[in-house]
Amino acid sequence: MAFLMIILLYAIIFQLNYGTKADLRVAENDVTITQMDSSIESALQEVYDRLKQDGATAATEGGGAGAAAGAGNAMQGGGAGQGGQGAEGGGEDQPSDSRMDSWGRPQRSTIGDIELRILVQDEDGKINVLQLLAEDEEEREKATERLVRLIDFFRDGSTVDVDRSEAIRIVEAMKLHLTQRTQSVLPRPKLTSDDAEDKERCMPLTLKEFEVLERLDERLFRDFRDERGDIVHALSSYLTVWSSITQGASEGEEGAAPEGQGGQQQDQNQNQSGGGSGSSGDDPNWGVCINVNTAPVAVLKALVDDREVSSRFWDAVIEYRNLEKKEEEGEESSGSATDELADEPQLDENGEEIVEREFFDSLEELAEVDGWERLEETIRTKLQGLLCTRSHVFSIYVTARRKTGTNDDFGGALGTPRQGEREDERGKGLVRTVRSVVWRYGSGEDVKIIPIVRWEVLDYTPFDVIDFPVEGR
Repeated sequence: MAFLMIILLYAIIFQLNYGTKADLRVAENDVTITQMDSSIESALQEVYDRLKQDGATAATEGGGAGAAAGAGNAMQGGGAGQGGQGAEGGGEDQPSDSRMDSWGRPQRSTIGDIELRILVQDEDGKINVLQLLAEDEEEREKATERLVRLIDFFRDGSTVDVDRSEAIRIVEAMKLHLTQRTQSVLPRPKLTSDDAEDKERCMPLTLKEFEVLERLDERLFRDFRDERGDIVHALSSYLTVWSSITQGASEGEEGAAPEGQGGQQQDQNQNQSGGGSGSSGDDPNWGVCINVNTAPVAVLKALVDDREVSSRFWDAVIEYRNLEKKEEEGEESSGSATDELADEPQLDENGEEIVEREFFDSLEELAEVDGWERLEETIRTKLQGLLCTRSHVFSIYVTARRKTGTNDDFGGALGTPRQGEREDERGKGLVRTVRSVVWRYGSGEDVKIIPIVRWEVLDYTPFDVIDFPVEGR
């Protein structure tokens, strides 16, 4: 009996000890998640301020509030400047956004024992699927072909490549979801821009809505590595529903609203008028305005048929924006402490010196790209109507990691980003990735950051889309 009582007491004490330790670990994880969320929020606020400052600085240096608003996405023939500012508008530099901006490079930082990686994607460098809803049949067909080309291109070279026939089926499934909404199993949200006379037409609030479609594999919406270890990007790195579906604001207006902030109603107004506010109305681009400085190569090559513009020209565009920037003649250091501080090399997340690259200050600089002059005048005008150099909507990804064991080596801010990326994927310790989508709105010093998606927890870790593969990445 004494022996049985000892065993019983041991079992009770073991259970109490195990339960107490489990509760302690759960409580510690809850505290850690709270700390990680606070760190992520701090990082988001820093990026908001950076985007706001970048917009205000661009307005000041670009010489005009209308330009800062991101003015004209519609480019008219002959190399007209953005927002109706033509080539005759003088030699003033126009504001532009590129990966050389402070927000354009991935960054790593540490808050306490929580390591953060910040990645910002430009939504204006992606193709908007809402173009499938254009009322003009010809424009709908162009948008359909554009999406088919993109889905056919975006995973070329990987073991999960999508062929053209499958790309056509995917685009048709997306189009049916947008134009025959009452037949979808997904509940339809009630929007202020809904048309009471056309209940079949509905705009998605996020690309994730397409994930429920039978034709679309859920892996299309996640970044991952294929069987060879190569990075495969999600559709969200190339497609969007958040950029403006009008052509932007004319000079003097504050800016174009993105989808989710009134852009749906702007789409109706645009279709009624035959063009956006920056368009002449004769040749509307139906909301296609891709930032040539930030768009992935697959997006650029999908814009027009390769029989009109060969892939070699887009390769030349990519090569141009990766050239090392030349120093302007006449620039000399004054020898002050400020100049000495500015001369110190800036390091990227890899700890390597950042090399300043070329980018397009305006679409007029396309003339410097090899092959531009060989394009027909009508094709050059068409490209100028599809491209721009300003951005307004940004997706901010913040990944927070905290090791939970003494043997967990994250690489971290002191390690290489490739090590950090691998650790993010493996999920060693606690890993949390949050996305925030914001609209940069305003002009001059009155720049505002308006959230479209304030906080969304993702179940994967995103990778930045780079122009050229990096060995070991």
